[in-house]
Amino acid sequence: MKFFKLFLFVFSVIPAQEAYEHIPWNLEGAQERINTHRKGTAKIQFLMEDKVLNNTAELNFELLSHEFNFGVSMTQAGSLAKTPYFEKYKHYTKALFNFVTVGFYWAAYHKERKDLDRFDAYLKGNIKWALENNIKVKGHPLLWHESLPKWVVNFKDSEQLDSIIKNRIRYLIASNPEIKYWDVYNEPVAVFKEHVSPSGVTRWVSYKGGVENAMKDLYDFVNSVDSTKIYTNNHYNPSEPSFLALNKYFSDHGVEYDAVGMQAHMQTNAGVLSEDALWKLLTDYEILGKDIQFTELTVTSSRRFNDWRDHQVFLKQRTEKIKKGQSMNLPSLPEYENYQSDYIKDFYTLVFSHPSVTSLTFWNLTDRNAWRGHAGGLLDENLEPKKAYYTLKDLIKNKWSTKVVKTIALGETVSFNGFYGDYSGEIVVDGTPYDIKFTHSKKSTAPISVRLTKPE
Repeated sequence: MKFFKLFLFVFSVIPAQEAYEHIPWNLEGAQERINTHRKGTAKIQFLMEDKVLNNTAELNFELLSHEFNFGVSMTQAGSLAKTPYFEKYKHYTKALFNFVTVGFYWAAYHKERKDLDRFDAYLKGNIKWALENNIKVKGHPLLWHESLPKWVVNFKDSEQLDSIIKNRIRYLIASNPEIKYWDVYNEPVAVFKEHVSPSGVTRWVSYKGGVENAMKDLYDFVNSVDSTKIYTNNHYNPSEPSFLALNKYFSDHGVEYDAVGMQAHMQTNAGVLSEDALWKLLTDYEILGKDIQFTELTVTSSRRFNDWRDHQVFLKQRTEKIKKGQSMNLPSLPEYENYQSDYIKDFYTLVFSHPSVTSLTFWNLTDRNAWRGHAGGLLDENLEPKKAYYTLKDLIKNKWSTKVVKTIALGETVSFNGFYGDYSGEIVVDGTPYDIKFTHSKKSTAPISVRLTKPE
């Protein structure tokens, strides 16, 4: 009973006015920016190799996958892999997202020094499944001080560890050529914060001359391994001046990287981003000229804590419960499910409207085994969609989609204004359907030629 008294106390400090009502954002100019930055005019010509009797054709195609990366993390999928829920997990992932984050945590896969090249079939299977379903993959992370095997935590020889770190990173990049995106060092400006325990990696950062020098060395190294990848500098609190300063240091010192990664785990009232705060964050970083990726987003449908202090009390109690083989998760509540849905709609709309943002990844797909015990998923405990899932699907697959149905003359150039991405459909000529696929990219203004050959 002692725990339950504490648990009730934690929630008693939350203000009397409940935080489950979302006041709709103004979103001034958002739709215009979406039309300007996420859509464009494409010109397509269909080329027939065979003679036809009819000069007209029936054309029908639609957006299959956005150029923008709408993502979800698969880091929680391991707990579902050998359960009946895993197929539902993959079904709902494929139905909504075109981008997934796969976890390469050092502590999880390289517990012994001798097994640096060991990954289980589950991890490789997830990557293979994603690529087979036209879903892009990001690896997360190449290095992080919070996820280390014990032998690395205790490692004292920083010069030798430098070689070990780089051998591991080289192996990860080289052995996964199909992965285009990587978070390089997760949460770099947190290395020496009070909550971070000393480890071989924190000592390695000091050995390299501090955060700035260590990160420059690391990015120089990953680019020497493969400079064609999209490398991200990712942090949990992008509003920290030290993180913006690190990115400016990168720019000033010629560090080659592609994107600024921002996390937004909104599990406390104090941590919820307002419309103004979110827009300021984006405008503060756009001056760097880098892509902006929202790498980890959590919007809960469970009751939020007031601030990080209240949250820490809960997390410590939860850790003790887990050590005893017990669970301690916050329930999803109907009023907060409405909040989650409404907030996500505005958050995604504002972020999608900013031209610097190239990806937005929701961290947990389901409430089952969700991070830190919050109901932070788009699916419930039984992997059934919550209101937020349908809201997000309506945005991505309906409101932000393009479909073209028209009769055309063969040989004419077809123009349409649509969202950038991959398209799929068919064109019917003389009663014969031809499958068509093409890409409409913001990076290319050249006319698109689609050659039609009779199906076998």
